[in-house]
Amino acid sequence: MDIISILLFLIYSIIILGILIYVSPIVSAIMMIIVPVAFILIISDYAVSFFSIMQFSYFGVQIYNLHVLLFIWSAFIGVIAYAEMLTWYLLRGTETKPVIQGEQTKTPVSGLKDFLQKLYKILKGEKIKPKP
Repeated sequence: MDIISILLFLIYSIIILGILIYVSPIVSAIMMIIVPVAFILIISDYAVSFFSIMQFSYFGVQIYNLHVLLFIWSAFIGVIAYAEMLTWYLLRGTETKPVIQGEQTKTPVSGLKDFLQKLYKILKGEKIKPKP
């Protein structure tokens, strides 16, 4: 593999990952698309020759720099989609139930205490009142 290609893709990936972590997943997705397109529009001859460099051949299938770029894009698009879905899930609104003045809030300890009290009543032979 060409060392310059590896370095360029490494720098490109680090920049996209940094933007993804520190700025925004949407901005990193936009930058991920804009940077290669801008290079193709600005210096088209060099960009086309760079993307057409063959890196290796695997069972007769030739892998070019363009394929490496598409692989990087697909990996980062998966990470960006996961980050957006996780952010949406964590930030979605949950309905809060109003607390009545005399009612205690339920905790795992109070739930266990209620269960043990009901179990004790059952073992004593008393009837339990069902909740409405």
